[in-house]
Formats: sequence, structure tokens, C-alpha cells
Amino acid sequence: MAEPRSARRTDRQIPIGRANDARQRPRTRPRNASPRVPWSRKVGVALGLVAVGGSLVLAGSGLLDGDRGGRGDVLPSPPAASASPVPSAATGSALPAPTIDGPATALTRESDWTLDVVVPDPLPGRRDMRLLVYRNERVVEERGVRRGARQPIAGIPLRRGDNGLSVALATADAEGPRSTEVVVTRDDEPPELAVLEPAQGATVNAATVTVRGTAEPGVTISARNDTSGRSVEAGAATDGSYEAVLPLEPGSNAIALETSDAAGNRATAALTVIRGEGRADARLQLSATTFRIRRLPGSISLRALVTDADGRPIDAAPVVFSLSPPGLPTSTYRTETVRGEASWLNVTLPRDGAAVGNGYATAQVTLPDGSVVGAVATFTFR
Repeated sequence: MAEPRSARRTDRQIPIGRANDARQRPRTRPRNASPRVPWSRKVGVALGLVAVGGSLVLAGSGLLDGDRGGRGDVLPSPPAASASPVPSAATGSALPAPTIDGPATALTRESDWTLDVVVPDPLPGRRDMRLLVYRNERVVEERGVRRGARQPIAGIPLRRGDNGLSVALATADAEGPRSTEVVVTRDDEPPELAVLEPAQGATVNAATVTVRGTAEPGVTISARNDTSGRSVEAGAATDGSYEAVLPLEPGSNAIALETSDAAGNRATAALTVIRGEGRADARLQLSATTFRIRRLPGSISLRALVTDADGRPIDAAPVVFSLSPPGLPTSTYRTETVRGEASWLNVTLPRDGAAVGNGYATAQVTLPDGSVVGAVATFTFR
């Protein structure tokens, strides 16, 4: 049988003297002693430190970032309300490329150009749509858009040389592809035109004058004698040289020359020449003029000297010599001048049939202009 609780307690009763001392004297601790912390509080503080340290580790690894999902995938951040729109390739590619109507190349002397642009229809309904005009890689014009129709764009500035022109559609936030480029070459410089001969105020002893000079290769030169009203045209060779032959009137002749290049640039030149009274001349010389019949057979030589109206030797002029001795048949010989001279040497004069009297030698010369001059010389048989 168990003992009563009261009995068990009496077994551990504190002596009366000690009990009274314990109740009467309160417990005290030294002034410098630290306050006792309950174990439960210590355990709570330790758990709190562990939690803080774990949070720092997780934060360093990025797992606690608010823009990441549970699987570590990056979630897109919402755009800021004040961000400006950025042009996108998709938006720009939605704009079609305009086309330029006309040839792929052009030449002009003007300082500006007009493009005929065709804008495709339909287009996105944007009121801010514009047409940009490029010269090479620089925008030089910006115009409004008329859809679905040919739209002339005038006043596009040109520089000297080649200008690559193209157009493109653009909005405030995108630009579409450019059209095919058109190359317009600006040339506003006059072509070369120079007169080398005759000199200004020269006297020309001929019915015509040959004007020689240089010009831009391939152009046509118009030469006009304002005195007579007659004109001719001459083409410049690949080296730029040209010749124009004009008829002359007696006295002073005013000659004007003009040419133009492919761009329409003009060049002019003028000179005055005077037609002189001189003429082309042919003279005939004989090696001998008197022959004794009793000393025949013998020989004779003929020499022709041919000069133009200015006294200059004429080369390559055809010459026909003839020789008619008294009592003998006439003989002929054909040749041409070399440095203005032609010869028929050592022509035999036979004795048989020769008669006393005068014989004749002639030379007929065809000049470069087609005219003919002649000379006559006589000799005697005694």
C-alpha cells in the first residue's frame, strides 16, 4: 500500500533553521555578473541567427530575386511608362519600298533634279508617314506622301559629278527599305573648243579656208562664215582634232564656230580671215631650150614647181607632162609632186623626123581642191 504524499514530503523537510534563513535572506548576485538568460531565449536567438544567415546566402545566389520564377527562368520586366518607342526591324519592314519611274542614269547641266516617285497602295494608316530622298547616303529632301500615284519630287539639289538618288518611306519610329538607286550626273562645264589655225586676221590666198583645232572628242562642230552665210559641220576625232573647210568671199570673212556636249553645255569661238589675191601656181623648167638637128639624137628634162596661193609647196599633186618637138609626135608622162616638185628626166629627142621650128612642153597640175593649174615652156630646133 502506497504511502500518502504528505508522508513523502515530511521525509524531505528542511530543517527549521535553514528554512527560515532561506526565506529571510533574498538571493543576491555580484554587481559585475551578467544577467542569466533563460535557455528558451537562447535557443530562440540562435534560431534567428541561423535564419538571417540563410537569407543572406539565398540573396547572394539570386534565388530570392522578385523577377525570377520558381524554376530560375528570367521573367520579362514591364517597360517603364516614360520609355521612348524604339524602331524595330519588324515595323520598318512593314513599310514597302517606293519606286522611281524613269531611266537608271541621266545627264544634266542643271543644279537640281526632279524624280517621279510611285508610292505603293495600300499603306499603313499613319499620318506621320514621310518620303525621304537620299543623295548617296545623305537625306537631302523630305516630303509628304501621296499614296498610290506618281508623285513628282522637284528641286532635289545636285552636286557636280555622279549623284546616286533613292527614296524611302519613314514614320516617326521606323524607316522602310530604299528604292533602286538612280544615278544623275551633273556636268555644267562648257566643252573644249580651240582654233589652232589660221591665226586671227590671217590672209588666205585661196577660195577656201581650212579651220583646224581641238574639241571634246566625239562632238560636232558647226562652222559658219557669217560674211557669206554658208556653214559646214565637222566631227571631232577620238583625239579631239577637227577640220572644217569653208568657202571665202573676197576681202574680210567673219567665221564663227560652235559646239555642245551631251549635257547641253555650249562653247563658241570666232576669228576673222582675209581672202587675198594670191593663187596657186605651177612653173615649168626645161634643161635646154635650143637644139641643133644635126646633133640629134639628144635628150631633154622637164621640171615642174607647184606652190599654193601662199607660196607653199604642194605635195602629192598629180602632174601630167607633155612634150611636142617640131616634126615629131607628142609624148606624155604622169607623176605627182614631192615637196612641190615633179620631174620627167632624160626624154629622148630623135633626129629622124625632126624639123626646124618651135616645140612645146606643158605641165598640168591638179590641186587638192580639184582645180587645175598649168604651165607651158617652149624650145627650138635649128
